Amino acid sequence: MCGTSSLLACGPLDPEPPSDAEGNPLPLPPPGEDWLRVVEVSPSPAIATEATIEVRFSEYLDPDTLNSYATLSLRSGGIVAGGRLTYRMSRKALLYHPRAPLEAELRYTLQTSPALRSVVGSPLAPETPAPIFFTDETLPAAEPPTRESVRWEDIAPILERSCASCHADQAWQLPQLSRDALRQTRSSQVDLPLVMPFEPARSYLMHKILADYPRRRFTVQPPPYSDAPPLAPDEIELIEDWIAGGAR
Repeated sequence: MCGTSSLLACGPLDPEPPSDAEGNPLPLPPPGEDWLRVVEVSPSPAIATEATIEVRFSEYLDPDTLNSYATLSLRSGGIVAGGRLTYRMSRKALLYHPRAPLEAELRYTLQTSPALRSVVGSPLAPETPAPIFFTDETLPAAEPPTRESVRWEDIAPILERSCASCHADQAWQLPQLSRDALRQTRSSQVDLPLVMPFEPARSYLMHKILADYPRRRFTVQPPPYSDAPPLAPDEIELIEDWIAGGAR
């Protein structure tokens, strides 16, 4: 046995692996990656009986883990409030809007599915607290999450200003920046379409223009070494809304 004076000789002690409330082991992040974490929940702690809750995360989310109705849910005892879920990729945020008014003066807990993952496979941190909301019927109702109605005519000037100088040069052999070309072309770098209508998270164009997106080959677009002005956050969100609306 190892005595107190010989702990160094025994080698380091491995920490207990993380587990859930029932003692089941939790998956660990991939090597070199951190946990997926909730960084902000709003509004909090009081919400209207017709509320919209925004949950912002530390990383971009894997769209394949957003298919379950239980990705986010509001629960009060045995009452489960079903809701509408919207992923705002450019904000790393999920918006949750209950389908029916909540019961006034009840406390609801926001539950997050343990299946939720980041795009690099990181699971939700085990110490993530479950936010508790107090429903207040005197607060004004929140509008359901909606996308701005965006058409190609709104997007073309943005791409022309920041991207056309290289894409128009045939020597670069880059995809054409027309609506049809973006919708009908698969990336030569990864097996994804440049634009998948209604699916921003599965559109490689979004991966290329988000500066910190981890599953992108080569540099952000437009590249820092070019003379083109970078895309502003509101322009990136506008492109996201255009794709989410069907890339019309």
